[in-house]
Amino acid sequence: MTLLRSAVCLSGILFLSLFASARPSGPWDRFDVLHYDLAVHFDAARETFGGSVGVTALRRAPGNEMLLHAYQPLLTIDSVMHGALKLPFSRSGDTLTIRLASLGKRGDTVRVRVYYRGSSTFHGEYDNGGVYFSRDDLGNAHIATMGEPSFARRWWPCKDVPSDKATATVTATVPLPLTAVSNGLLTSVTDGKGERSFRWETRYPIATYLVSVAAAPYETFSQTYTALDGTTMPIQYYVYKKDLEKARRDFSDTPAILRFFAERFGEYPFLNEKFGYAEVDGDLTMENQTLVSVQGTLITGTGEHEMTFVHELSHHWWGDLVTPTTWNHTWLNEGFGTYAEALYREHESGAPAYAAYMDTLMRAPVGAFKGSVIGRSDTAFWDSFGARVYFKGAIVLHMLRAMMGDSMFFQVMRTHLQNPLTRYGNATTQDFIRECEAAYGKDLGWFFDQWIFASPASIDRPTLKLDWSAVPSGSSYDVTVTVIQKYAAELLYRLPFNVTLAGGGQDRVFPVVDSLDRQTFRWTVPLKPDRVVLDKEHRLFFDLQQ
Repeated sequence: MTLLRSAVCLSGILFLSLFASARPSGPWDRFDVLHYDLAVHFDAARETFGGSVGVTALRRAPGNEMLLHAYQPLLTIDSVMHGALKLPFSRSGDTLTIRLASLGKRGDTVRVRVYYRGSSTFHGEYDNGGVYFSRDDLGNAHIATMGEPSFARRWWPCKDVPSDKATATVTATVPLPLTAVSNGLLTSVTDGKGERSFRWETRYPIATYLVSVAAAPYETFSQTYTALDGTTMPIQYYVYKKDLEKARRDFSDTPAILRFFAERFGEYPFLNEKFGYAEVDGDLTMENQTLVSVQGTLITGTGEHEMTFVHELSHHWWGDLVTPTTWNHTWLNEGFGTYAEALYREHESGAPAYAAYMDTLMRAPVGAFKGSVIGRSDTAFWDSFGARVYFKGAIVLHMLRAMMGDSMFFQVMRTHLQNPLTRYGNATTQDFIRECEAAYGKDLGWFFDQWIFASPASIDRPTLKLDWSAVPSGSSYDVTVTVIQKYAAELLYRLPFNVTLAGGGQDRVFPVVDSLDRQTFRWTVPLKPDRVVLDKEHRLFFDLQQ
């Protein structure tokens, strides 16, 4: 998902069971969902929907209660079946409790099918979700879903947490002449009376918030991506007829962008399926797995929104492949996605473009990113998707790269994505820290404590004051540089940076670590400096008061 920049003023089943990450214990953890078989019928005229979802789950502990999410009052549960047996159920808030016929035992596979119907109050706004029904200027129906962060439950019953990924089939039935598109591969199209059903299947685990359906009288075109090993994969586009030629221009770089991220992070992780874009209405731009939703206002034919497309595409590594265990860790999606924009700028236009991008982020007003990058709440939307998550998260990666060096930093990025314990599964910030420390060979707790885990009430960056003097000493000069952390009482930072003594046509660079509220450094140099510069390379995030 791309943050609205204007708001912040800144431009296989066994495989799933084997590699599932540790999840919070409790009643929600008694069953591990392995597969969803979702069949949903959309009535565009009435703006309603309904159908059924088959849930195949692995029993992780004995118990006769299976819990799913189903949002009240939008979803009505008609029945729950286990084969021919009708199961009792109850509802409390968003929780649907299904009572199974037996307690069973650990390792059992349980299959139920939930029949439901629903309505929508969603109008395509950024911080909401569910099913959005709309119409174009010609009266044609458009349908699109939004599931992030916890809105999947508003259009289908599921275990709506990012920590329980499963494979899925989605059969979407829509009125003619609409085409319904979804995740994975299209495996069948069936005609009915005045309507058509499209069946899509995923071969890779998917989080519920990434399951999507988009439907419209689409025009289509395609490209081909050639993987690092020569394998080819289709890139598919579904756009409105009026935007067809503009979309051809805007999306023309997609194979090259895929190739760049494959070289940087490892091969595109859904190579046996596809990548694509589906045009939608509303503020619904979203990194839905293998088929990104793009709001129509971004398709202009000028390429002006390419960085948004880069951001969403990068999520197929950062968020879709490795998904945060809980929404507190959304910076693992959005901070990394924002930083991927900077990396692509660097790839396309060189180091100055990268530096300019990061400088723009770091010039944000003091306090703009105040608060912990790790969210306090797993459910509050703006706690997981605020500016600090996107932009300060990217700044943290910029600083980490400068400290580690390119070779080590990018190896950590690849290693994190290739870890079999989290690949196609879930990760926390602690998982990423462990990868960093293993490569760096030193404790990095101090770095992440001050930049990621700092108290929500703390400052968003240090404010430094600089005093310096140069006193003759024989044929040399004794230079004294004092750095003051103005708000050290609130949060004292450890800051490794270079001090540059500029003068006489020659810069002298001294690496230091500032870790006190007032710290003095001294050097003897042959020429008197004209000025002293802290962190000339812009590797650190701070505000300097003269």
